[in-house]
Amino acid sequence: MDNFYLSAVLRELSPEVLGRTVARISSSNSSLLIDVSISGKRRLRASFDRTAPALYLSKRTSTASSRDAQTSSPFAALAHKRLVDASLVKLTKTPLDRIVELTFERLEADDSQTLSSLVLAFTGRSANAYLVDGQRNVISSMFDHSFPDLASPVGGEEASKLTHSLQDSMSQSEIVDRFFAAGNIFGPQLHTEFLARCADRLPAAAFRSLVSDLLNANPPALLYSRVALEDIPKRVIEPKADLLLSHIELSQARDMIRHQFSTLSEAAEVYYTRRKEAVALRSEYEQLKHRLSREIDKRESALKRIEADRARFGEPETLKRCGELILANLANARFDDNKVTVIDYYDPKLSQIQIDIPEGATLEEAASDYFNRYRKAGRASEAIASRKQEVTRNLDPLKQLLRKLESEPTSDCIESVGEAAGQLLESPTRARRGETKRDQKKPGDHVGRWFLSTDGYEIAVGRNDRDNDALTFRIARSN
Repeated sequence: MDNFYLSAVLRELSPEVLGRTVARISSSNSSLLIDVSISGKRRLRASFDRTAPALYLSKRTSTASSRDAQTSSPFAALAHKRLVDASLVKLTKTPLDRIVELTFERLEADDSQTLSSLVLAFTGRSANAYLVDGQRNVISSMFDHSFPDLASPVGGEEASKLTHSLQDSMSQSEIVDRFFAAGNIFGPQLHTEFLARCADRLPAAAFRSLVSDLLNANPPALLYSRVALEDIPKRVIEPKADLLLSHIELSQARDMIRHQFSTLSEAAEVYYTRRKEAVALRSEYEQLKHRLSREIDKRESALKRIEADRARFGEPETLKRCGELILANLANARFDDNKVTVIDYYDPKLSQIQIDIPEGATLEEAASDYFNRYRKAGRASEAIASRKQEVTRNLDPLKQLLRKLESEPTSDCIESVGEAAGQLLESPTRARRGETKRDQKKPGDHVGRWFLSTDGYEIAVGRNDRDNDALTFRIARSN
């Protein structure tokens, strides 16, 4: 959620949440849920996902599992203890930065008023939540990060003054350097939108129109998608490019499906729900594609090594022929350094050929050497042929599965290709003797080792190849 959309969401939800009393505060993974007794069971959802931080009113009930409930964050528990029955009296945002502060006031037993604040920093990698007392002391933080400097807001100028320094003669590159450089308030999506608007107007006019739309007091709640929203869990898309949340009409999305909602929070909730599904499906697709590519590369590399071994040992029949020709030419062979010229009795024309021999070896010794190499190459040839057959057994089927996956990136295809790949790559020994009890785990069983990160994420680590496959293609698929 970029800076401008966040500002628009705050303007929209402030009338609904200000003056409300906190009923409950809880956490789910990297989100903080604040129930301020709004109609329709809506709650403030503050997501601190590093890739997609956001704040909006959510109707979605918590889907946290019993495992999540058991690992509820200490930060949420402390915030619940201090803020329940307190009223939300103030909602502010740092100018031109994604830091929001919610100020609460609670009446104590002695009739005194106590102020506390939740500072929500939706700042990408450093996204965090802080519980602050009335003296601006940090009591606790959701994750381990430094506290933002609220006394010195980032970005001194107001958004409405952005175009004051703009000159009509400025080129597109000059405006990009001035307003869209790294660390500026305009995110990548707005940068792309500026470039799209430059297609049919001068750069200065394009930038003015962009700023004007961003500061619209009554913005539309929009979502653009490359495919129908209901198809997102079924078709692999690029979440950053194929699903766009916006409170302005996007020129860059003219060829996409446009969805309009009644509120910015509603649009945000649908966006982040679908985005999560898109990210999960794409991750599953990429993992399966990587697995197939890795197995194909392993087999092709093994084939190269096999051919190198074959060249090193030589062809058995050629070695045998050289030994026999040397013995047949004992009387008339001519030496030339480490070569011997002999008559090729296998050739109807009886042509002369040269054969390499070991330095200082007699003809008898050279012939014996060739016969020894012939026997050794014969044994090696059998082993090499067996290795090659084993390596190439599944190579073409794996390539076909990869081509199918790339040409049809859907959830059904991922499932069918994953199952087929599992059968192809299953150990023949294991297939013959059947699965052991350890292998007969149900899809929902937890495998591997499980941890909870300081960010609130549940992390599963496979202990072997079997665990990794189960985590990737069974547990991660459904979660």
